[in-house]
Amino acid sequence: MAWSERKLTRRFGVELAGARIDRDLPRAARTAVYDAVIERGLVLIPGQSLSDDDVHAFAGTLGEVLPSTPFSDLPQGKLLAITNLNARGELRPAGDWYVRAMKGNELWHVDLSFMRPRATLSILYGKVVTPVGGNTEFCDLRLACEAFSAEERSHLATLTAWHDIFHSRRSLGFDELNAEELGKHPPVPRPLLSRHESGRDTLLLASHICQLSGHDCAESAAMLRELTARATVPENVYSHKWRAGDLLLWDNRCVMHRATPFDDTADPRDLRAVRLCDLADLPEALAPV
Repeated sequence: MAWSERKLTRRFGVELAGARIDRDLPRAARTAVYDAVIERGLVLIPGQSLSDDDVHAFAGTLGEVLPSTPFSDLPQGKLLAITNLNARGELRPAGDWYVRAMKGNELWHVDLSFMRPRATLSILYGKVVTPVGGNTEFCDLRLACEAFSAEERSHLATLTAWHDIFHSRRSLGFDELNAEELGKHPPVPRPLLSRHESGRDTLLLASHICQLSGHDCAESAAMLRELTARATVPENVYSHKWRAGDLLLWDNRCVMHRATPFDDTADPRDLRAVRLCDLADLPEALAPV
């Protein structure tokens, strides 16, 4: 089938319109969606009307689906609910544990870099969206990498980054996970610069990074702030204003994202997420030094 294509920015991202994401979507169209994510980093498919089962089934045609959440205290289901609503569809009260846990999404990050296996593609569907705020912003880290000098890229390629979910949550003052959760997710080492499936070099930045090899925590934090600032210059960022029925797909191996704030005590918001598994990302018995 023929998609109607529109660039989301001059440098990355594409909207694919004119198709329904259902069981009748041809295999060639599904392949085209996957290929567009790999090439353009981010794909928007607007105007959908999908159940959680529909989104999960679509994800399963693109790759192996990861479990919905790494944490036992979060609502379990086929999809991860990124929401300020409870199971009855009511606004959660101010200070609710789950709403505060979701605040970590307002930091620049990549999904599940702190786990093995990690996520490749993420899929996010807009069920209930806010009138003001609550955008999702994206930046393509291949563009950031390509803006560095050859000398800078050569140095970055020697560095290992340690990804720790509790580091990013603690940076927001959220430190309420139990010892069992802490033990399940020790820091995970990943190259700071690598070659992406598209054939382009990319960084792997995230608020989850607690330390870089050869640098202490303070030095690592300063370097990461600088790299993030350079990666997220305005010309490298797309800010998505959600409409109900929007379906977004992106590649965590080369795209970083964050949520923008909204009034979570007044405006309902309900997005549903599913991630695909990186089958090449095997556990390693390593710890930061």
